[in-house]
Amino acid sequence: MDKTEQTIEAAEEIILLLTQQDDLYRQLHELACQQTVLVDGKNPEMLLKVLASRQRLINKLTAIDQKLKPIRNNWDELFLSLNPQQKRQVQQLVDSVKQTLGDIIQRDKCDTEKLHACKDQVASQIRNVNTGRQMNNIYAQGSTNVTRSRYLDLQSE
Repeated sequence: MDKTEQTIEAAEEIILLLTQQDDLYRQLHELACQQTVLVDGKNPEMLLKVLASRQRLINKLTAIDQKLKPIRNNWDELFLSLNPQQKRQVQQLVDSVKQTLGDIIQRDKCDTEKLHACKDQVASQIRNVNTGRQMNNIYAQGSTNVTRSRYLDLQSE
């Protein structure tokens, strides 16, 4: 195989891997959108299913990333060897992945903040319930030990 054939094969591999990566990130973005809706709602089972689906996509992305690793190590040389059309296609795929990944990260950040706020709210509610129970217990204990009120004016009866 001569240099030109190797370049063509490398370009096809780069474009194929980047296309697969872009497709997976788009799917991940769709799941991130579903996640946002579920974080706002009260359906933890569906949220867990979405998170599991996201993990499967991340595993696939990790496998693609391993295949892209040697390409990234020689990126400058490989990119320069591409023809203008391939360069445009590769650049569009890289830009698309960056944009989609940025959107996913931003959405996840907002979802994380919502979940933390929800957790804090639930913790506060639990503390209030516990305080209320403690007050009820103290009141109940106090009322059984008191036979008469010290503020009751028994002489005026």
